[in-house]
Amino acid sequence: MNSAAIFDLDGTLADTALDLLNAGNLTFEEMGINYRLIKNRDEGISSKGGRSTIRQGLLHSNGFIEEKIVESLYPIFLKNYEKVINDNSVLYEGTVEMLNYLKKNKIQLGVCTNKPKKQADILLENLNIHSFFEIVVGPDTYSCPKPNPKPLLKTIDYLGASIKSSVFVGDTNTDYMTSKNANVPFILLSYGHGVLYQSFDISSATYVAKESLEIPDLILKILKKY
Repeated sequence: MNSAAIFDLDGTLADTALDLLNAGNLTFEEMGINYRLIKNRDEGISSKGGRSTIRQGLLHSNGFIEEKIVESLYPIFLKNYEKVINDNSVLYEGTVEMLNYLKKNKIQLGVCTNKPKKQADILLENLNIHSFFEIVVGPDTYSCPKPNPKPLLKTIDYLGASIKSSVFVGDTNTDYMTSKNANVPFILLSYGHGVLYQSFDISSATYVAKESLEIPDLILKILKKY
């Protein structure tokens, strides 16, 4: 039975909030939506993903949100996101060293994200870390997003691990609930989008990492229990 570490992407491996924000503004401009996202004010919205970004623009432009319109604009957002996906997104400090350490300790690595798989693959390639991961799973891979546990459980199964020999690493309440629903140990990153922008309660998590280089020791500590 293998041991596995599965990572969220945005706010976990990389800070992507500004490129998501810029993709939102390109979409609003293209569709004539009279609203512009501003970095210091709206990074929290953009860090929640494309649909939340679109909802923000519709709410401030029209005063209401129609999910039918959100879904119609989402493909346009993704097209625009691919234009700017590598403009400002950066790995968190220590990420490459952390992944190298886990690989050397024979931990199987995967990504389980709510970013569509195509864009996740593009971003990971641009950041030069795609080769670390045996599998990348998005919400479209199994037709369900987190916090549904299916994407995480399928990732674990692909890696030849079990829920007792795996750890999920993320930064948001969605990640926390995914791990809880799958009954998989969870490490919260206190520097990620979920804590900085989405007011995630750190006290909810048993294991908390304040920087990337703390992650390997926590993973090995958790796995030693099983």
